Amino acid sequence: MRPSPHHLLITGAAHGLGRATAVEFAQHGWKVIATDIDATALEGLAGIDGIIPKEMDVTSDESVENLFREVQYEFGELDLIINNAGVDIYYPLSEEPVKSFKEIFEINLFGAYRVNQIFLPILKSPGGRIIHIGSESYHLTLPFMPYPLTKRAVESYARAVRIELKFRGIDVVVVRPGPIRTRFIENLSGIRHPVSDPSLKAAFEKFAASVPGEVGRLISPEKAASFIYRVSGIRHPASVYKINNSFQLRLASFLPSRILEKIIYRRLT
Repeated sequence: MRPSPHHLLITGAAHGLGRATAVEFAQHGWKVIATDIDATALEGLAGIDGIIPKEMDVTSDESVENLFREVQYEFGELDLIINNAGVDIYYPLSEEPVKSFKEIFEINLFGAYRVNQIFLPILKSPGGRIIHIGSESYHLTLPFMPYPLTKRAVESYARAVRIELKFRGIDVVVVRPGPIRTRFIENLSGIRHPVSDPSLKAAFEKFAASVPGEVGRLISPEKAASFIYRVSGIRHPASVYKINNSFQLRLASFLPSRILEKIIYRRLT
């Protein structure tokens, strides 16, 4: 008798790493519920065998609950959840409205929290797994960058819930990639944001101009997706796996904050 396929729910699947990961798992025989808020972009996945595109907004309880009921009815059980949905925005943290700051956390952190909690009743127990897509930028505490703050919070949350879910036989893992050739990287060459404070305007413009040159070596989303697939099958996984992480960035994270502040200040003045 042919074994039943595994079932995966992945968020942020319409583009980049999410799309490549959905395709990777489908090519290995998985049934992939590929979700995204961008319903039009999801249509490009509709013809791929094994992929079931579904519109879902990770910031909405109603949207996630509606899809939960649908998945529960159609498939009954999930083997794996991959929380990939995320946004990267640049602005001065000292003047951006709270609403904007909350929005990036709502997607990058609370979106994963919401999906995990709502879909947990149908995640295989024992034997299920949750993978959070982190970022090597979580090491950074830099001006104009709320994204690393969200990824640091994601890792802290993942470590806490990893211990909780061990009691249910469910593994929780963070995959921490370095730069991947996706829309995130393409958009770095055009960072624009209004800056009210004249004392910050020149610094922000220098920051925006310098970011594309600081990216480092890129890997394809397909290579990162293949790595994520391998991680999904490790029998006793570690809490964090890294791919294409920068040694220099890791070293910089060990610098005393006073020295790092001086370096950043000089580069932006």
